[in-house]
Parts: sequence; structure tokens; C-alpha cells
Amino acid sequence: MSHKEQPHPTDRPATVAELVQTRLADAPLPEPVKVLLKEALGDGTTRETSSVRRIYLESVAVTRFRGIGPRAWLKLSPRPGVNLIVGRNGSGKSSIAEAIETAFTGTNPRWEGRNAVRGGNWRNLHDSEGRPEIEVKVAIGGDGGRSTLTRTWTNDEFAVSQSELRRPGHSRTPLDDVGWKQALTDYRPFLSYVDLDRMISGKPSEMYDAIATILGLEQLSDAYLSIGREAKVLSDAKKAVEDALPGLKEALYQLEDDDRAVQALLAVDTAGAPDFEALDSLITGLPAESDEGLIAGLRAEAAVQGPDTAQVGAAVDRLRMAFADVEDLRGTGADDALRRADLLERALAHHDRHPDTGSCPVCGTGEVLDAAWAADATAQIAALREEAAAARTAREALRSAMLAIQDLVHTPSRIPEPLKDPWKAWTACRTISDPTELAQRAAQAATVLADACDAVQVRALRELEKRDERWRALVVHLAGWAERARGVEANRQRRRDLTKAQNWVKTLAGELREQRMEDFADQSQRVWERLRQESNVDLKAVTLKGSERATVRKLVMDVSIDGKDAPALSVMSQGEQQALALSLFLPRATTADSPFGFVVIDDPVQSMDPAKVNGLAQVLHELGQHRQVVVFTHDTRLQRAFTSQELPVTVFEVERGEASRVRVRPVTDPVRQALDDARALASTPDLPAAARTHVLPSLCRIALENAFLEAAWVRHHRGGGQGELLQAIVTDADRFAKLAALALFGDAARSADVYPELRNRHGRHATDLVRQCQDGAHPAGAQITDPHRFVDEIKSIAEKVRKPEETV
Repeated sequence: MSHKEQPHPTDRPATVAELVQTRLADAPLPEPVKVLLKEALGDGTTRETSSVRRIYLESVAVTRFRGIGPRAWLKLSPRPGVNLIVGRNGSGKSSIAEAIETAFTGTNPRWEGRNAVRGGNWRNLHDSEGRPEIEVKVAIGGDGGRSTLTRTWTNDEFAVSQSELRRPGHSRTPLDDVGWKQALTDYRPFLSYVDLDRMISGKPSEMYDAIATILGLEQLSDAYLSIGREAKVLSDAKKAVEDALPGLKEALYQLEDDDRAVQALLAVDTAGAPDFEALDSLITGLPAESDEGLIAGLRAEAAVQGPDTAQVGAAVDRLRMAFADVEDLRGTGADDALRRADLLERALAHHDRHPDTGSCPVCGTGEVLDAAWAADATAQIAALREEAAAARTAREALRSAMLAIQDLVHTPSRIPEPLKDPWKAWTACRTISDPTELAQRAAQAATVLADACDAVQVRALRELEKRDERWRALVVHLAGWAERARGVEANRQRRRDLTKAQNWVKTLAGELREQRMEDFADQSQRVWERLRQESNVDLKAVTLKGSERATVRKLVMDVSIDGKDAPALSVMSQGEQQALALSLFLPRATTADSPFGFVVIDDPVQSMDPAKVNGLAQVLHELGQHRQVVVFTHDTRLQRAFTSQELPVTVFEVERGEASRVRVRPVTDPVRQALDDARALASTPDLPAAARTHVLPSLCRIALENAFLEAAWVRHHRGGGQGELLQAIVTDADRFAKLAALALFGDAARSADVYPELRNRHGRHATDLVRQCQDGAHPAGAQITDPHRFVDEIKSIAEKVRKPEETV
């Protein structure tokens, strides 16, 4: 889409960040609270995003993985539509489904939590010489060619693998750097039978989190946590002062014969806030036995607080890791893009300052820095900045880590003489610009200063105790408490602002969660209405109780059975629970924010009755209008549900040969497949008599049977019939005549009228041909003189039978 074709911002729904910004501007809050909220909320862009646009699956090739030995290949059309991959149990279907998921995620629900012995079985047993490999080719929006995602292993540890994405016009990129990790969590496009079970039997908090992540409220959640952390620090400080007050007062009571203790008791017990002026007078007015200046110095030394070495150590570790990340990117494409972008920006700035000068200030070439150059440079800068995201992020992290260390450097108003040199070394860290030097000197200076502070403090306390053992020991306690109490009092208004800010964020998050949850719930209900066919369970609402950070949080499914409220999972059958899980999965996997244009579903039909299978086909068909749907199943009912409802679907069949040789072939339809097999048999040189009299007519009977079955499903579905009735006929041993009666009349009881109706519609010869097909199952067999003509005539009848206009 060109720039001119991009939708205007007012034509799209507002993002959460935009909604928050608008609500904050209109909120009746004091300005300090708004400033606090703006700082906590940031710009709402901290979440991991990917520059890769929507992707579709083009093919998957699997080698030596699970049930697949030599390379097996599934070719898909990279566009919306429904694809069914069918085959018997053990054919290798699930191995392909799990391979797709593993290629993207590096893991799979089947192998999570497995011990080392059982986990080793993920490698193929028949072809174990080479290393397993999964190759998924994908089509990415805007790319001129296809991209290839490859995952390989070098040992038997399933969890230890390497993956990379090769994309046209880009260098090879480790999958972790593509930016899909968060999206794979939020909009998980894979659903196995294990996942289905987890969707309905997982922990309440896990079910909550699976849905909450797609609501996009992380900005508010992070702000709430940020405000909460500061509020807790201030609250803990206030509580510490309050908890220490009874002990301080008790100590002062024990010195009630000392007038200074009485004055201190009155000062700390003043209503509202302590009398800090009186406390300062008592603390600073401590009489000295000899030199008052010496006492003042001892007090300063006793109260000194050096750096927190644990905090400094953590900050130094973070700096070293950030520097290592920058060094890893140095010289790479991302780093080069960042430097080129910086260079172009400086050149553009020069051009803006000297618009009338078109000469290059570096090489002197004239008339090159014109408006066209500026426009092109601006575009290049934007492209380079996007390419340089990794380098920019690493450098920003490095700057942040350096600032974090320098912010830890504090200088007290009075530095005791013995601490001046180590404190000077510590303070000098603020001026160091080299990351390596800063990490080394900060760690060393903090350790030296902390040790020195401890030694000076211990010596000062001992000296003060000697001069006035009872009062002097207590006054140090009093001074420390007063200093902490002063900080608590200074932060009184800040605590109130934090409370207001936290309440505002909590209220807004609740409102937005409810609004955005309505859309999700509506989608889930629409899916459920399709899947609940013939169920008396009604899904009335899907809601979230609690918050993202709450200990007790859960997903609540409000259902009723025959109009009476009931707990969801306790009243639902296994098939209904499975349908409910799909109702929760599909809206999450297909949200508009997801970069994945596909969903992969493995074995979704288990425990579903025929009516729900029809509903599932409808849901998948609707989903296929805007998503590439890839469904693996061994249950033939799902394919039949598409055919009977005349829903377009592409079908592939998975076949397993010896030594784990798996082959995937496109299937046109069961009728044509049986006819192709019959034609191949008819073309066999020197066709044995038994093959002509028994096998050939049996293959043609299978073709007719499938044609009648397809027509019967179409007629039955159009007539609104019950799925159980047709399913019972399908499993009936004598089903040919009944299926034909259903296809021709919509009534299985009219099997006696099948031949007369065939004769009326297609002539007497048609009835003879159908009888010959049935004779193939008898001992004498069918007498067929011209095999090729016989197959052609059966094909003609089958095509007429399966046309809806011929059967309704």
C-alpha cells in the first residue's frame, strides 16, 4: 500500500496509548498527579514488536523428526483458505503439525516436562544418522520472494536447537531477533489436542493470562506496577518509622530523670508531625566534655551512610552485560546502519542550517545537497533507523546502565575527614564516560568507601558512648529516627499523589479491559453458536475476574443449560468442552494485531458429535476467509462436513511407508481418487480375471458410494436433518442402497426405489452398471468386457449423482 493509500489515523480504532493519553488530559486530577502519571505511563511503546509484516505458510519440509525419517514435504498455498491434512493414525500428520510449531517456538506441548529418557524419542528411530531439520518457507507481506525459517539440532537435547530466518534482501537472522517471541505468546497460532485440554483444564490464572495478553493493557499494568513500587518504598519507610517509635519512646522513658529525654518525648509525640526543630536542637546541642567540634565530627561520622555494595554490584553487572551486547553488535549490519543514520542526520542538519549552499562540506562537490537529496536522505534515515533498531536498543541500554551507576553516587553535605579521599574516588565516577572504566572503578570505589564508612562509624559510635554513655547512645538512635521521620513527613503529599495515581490507573484499566473484553467475548460467543449445534448449553458471557498482577485471577465462562445458570465445565460434555476451548482459542489466535496470517490446528474433532463437526466446518470456513487455516485430522467426518455443506477446502493425504517414509499428496476428492485407481487397474497389461471380475467393480462401487455419500450429505444438510441419523447410515454394513436412497430422495427407507429412479434419470443401462458394481462383492463377480469403457460410464454416473441439481 502506498503512502497515499494508508488509512487516516481517524479511520482506525484508537490504540490503548492514545486512549490513555486522552483520558489523562481530561482527568480532574491535580497537576502533580498528572505529571507522575505521565512519567509512569511513558509512551506505551515498550512492548516487543516485530518489523516483519503478516506471514503465511508456503511449505514445510521435515527430516528425521518424530515419525518422519527421510525428508517429507507439505506444499501449501500461502493465502487465506482452509487446508485439511488427513490420514490414518500413525501416518505422520501430527509430526508435521508439531514440526511447524517447533520451527517457530523451539518447543512443543508434547515434550514439555518430559524426562531425559522419554524426551529422546523426539528423534526419528529409522533415520537417526543425520541431524533432524525442519524447514518452513513463509510468505511475508511486502517481500518480493519467499523466506525460509530453519531449525536444526546438533545433539539429542530437544530443548537445545538453533533457528534462523533467511529473508530476501536481509542477512540471516536468529529467530530470537526477529521479534516474534512476544507475538507467539500473545496470539499463539498453534492448537494441538494438548492445548485444547489446557485451554479448559489449566489453572485459572493461566486461562486468565492467555486471554488478558491480547487486550493490550500492558502499558497500564506496567504503570500500575511502577507507581506501586514507589508507593511501597514510601509506605515501608513510613511503617518503619512508626514501628520504631514505641521502642524509641520506651528508651526515652528510661531516662525520664534527664530533661533532654523529656523534651525528646514531647517532640516525637507531637500531634500531626514530630517537632523537628526541637529534635534538631537536642541532637546538635549535645554538650561536649572537651571539644564541641570533635563531638560534631563524631556525630557526622556515626551517621555516615556509604554506598549499598549489593546495589552497586547489580548495577555494575548490568553495565557489563549492556556493554557486551553493544560490542557484539559492533561492526554488524545493525551497527553500520546506526552509524550511517547518524552521519546522514548530521549532514541533513548542516543542509537545514545552510539551505542556500548546495556544495558538500566534505568533498566540495557542488549542487549535490539540494531538496531532492534532503528528501532522499530523510527516507534513508528512517529505513536505516528501523534496520538499526537492535544497535540503538543496545546503546540505549548501555547509556541507561551507565546513568544507573552514576545515579547511585551521592555526596553528603558533610564528609568526615577520614572519608574524603575514598568519597572523592566514588564521586569521580560521575565523570567517567568509558563503560569499562566506569564498571571497574565504580565497583572498586564503592567497596573501598563502604568498608571505610563502616570502620569510621564503628569508631565514632564507640567514642560517643565514652563521652556520655546513656544519652549519647540514645541521641544517635534519636538522630537516626528523626532523619527517617523527616523524610516520611517530606513525602506525605507524594504518598497521597501516588495513591490517587494508582487508583486512577486501576479504574481506567478496569474500564478498558471490560470494553476490549466485550469484543473478544462477542467473537467467542459467535464461534460457540456455530459449534454448539444441538447443544442446550448457552454461553452467555466470557469475563476476566481480577487483574494481571493479582494473585487470585481467573477466566469466568458464564453458561446456562436450558435457561438455568450453571458452572461451565461441570455441565458440559467432553465434546462441548472441546468446542468451548476452540471458542476461546480462535478469537485469540486471529486478532487483527497478530502478525501470523495462519493457524495450525491438530486433531480438533475428537469427542465431537456429527452436528458439532458440521459447525466446526462452518467456523473454519469463515475463518478461512481471512486466515490460512491448516487442520490435521484422522477423522473423515470433517472432510465430509465441508463437502456436504459445499464449503471449499483443499485436502492433502498423508501416507506412511516403511522406515518412516512419509508422503503427502494433494487429494482432489474421494470419488475421483477411486476412479483413478480403477482406471490404473484397467490399464494393467494382462489383467487377471479376478481383478476384472471383483477388484475393478469394487473400486467403481467405492466411487459411486462416495458420490452418493457426498450428495446425501448435501441433501441432508440442506434439509436440516439430524447428523446422528446420517452417521448411523454411514456406519451401516448395508449402506450403499440407503445412501443412494438418501441422495436421491432424502429418505433412507426408500432403498427399493433406487434402481427405478436411476433408470428414470439415467436410463436402463445405468442400473445395469450399478448392479455390476455390486456384483463385484459376490462370489461370481461381475462380467465386464471392456474395463476402460466401464470406468468411463461409472464416472459419468458418479458425476451426475453428486451434482446437487441432480439430487434435490
